[in-house]
Amino acid sequence: MSEASTGLDRRTVLKGAAWSAPIVAMAVATPLASASTGPTCPPCLTAGVLGAVTTQAVVVGNTGALAFVGALGLDSRGCDLTLFQPLYTIIPTSATLTMSDGTTHSGTGLTAGTGTFGQIGALPGTLLFSNLSFPSGTYVLNSNPRRPTKIVVEANVILVGLPSLIEITCPVTLTYNLDVWGVGVVTPAFLGGTGTINFTGTATPA
Repeated sequence: MSEASTGLDRRTVLKGAAWSAPIVAMAVATPLASASTGPTCPPCLTAGVLGAVTTQAVVVGNTGALAFVGALGLDSRGCDLTLFQPLYTIIPTSATLTMSDGTTHSGTGLTAGTGTFGQIGALPGTLLFSNLSFPSGTYVLNSNPRRPTKIVVEANVILVGLPSLIEITCPVTLTYNLDVWGVGVVTPAFLGGTGTINFTGTATPA
């Protein structure tokens, strides 16, 4: 059978193929373009402080624990309030305390909580650091044998975008430098390794 008898020559076939190729490409590109319009994690989620830092160690045999609650938070005041719904969820995944001698300790008591986007809110739960060593000595202002100096909290912040209502998870690292001093309550000199130490001072977002 000749090309003339089919009524369709080779040039016509090639021309049709050339027109169909861009249509396929557009069909593939369209979903990718629409997927890129979803919400992204904002860079404005930072460490925040709500007030003075107070914590107490009840020490027996030079060993005790420190608990932190209320003063440390997440600051979203610098965020664009039109990007996400007001309520967010924060899930701390780890907490690390650094003492003045350079040792680090993992915390417990990490729980999920909620906060308001555009404000500063306290971290949920109580950050508890156990089995800390406290050398014997005098714990007074500017003279502490050992004191807490830094806390780092890793957390996931769950936001709901506007107007898409798409939920996204934003990992954050919140670092707080501590400037606290200790005052021995039961045995101010703390020479026997047993007593109560109150640490009071300030925290500064790093």
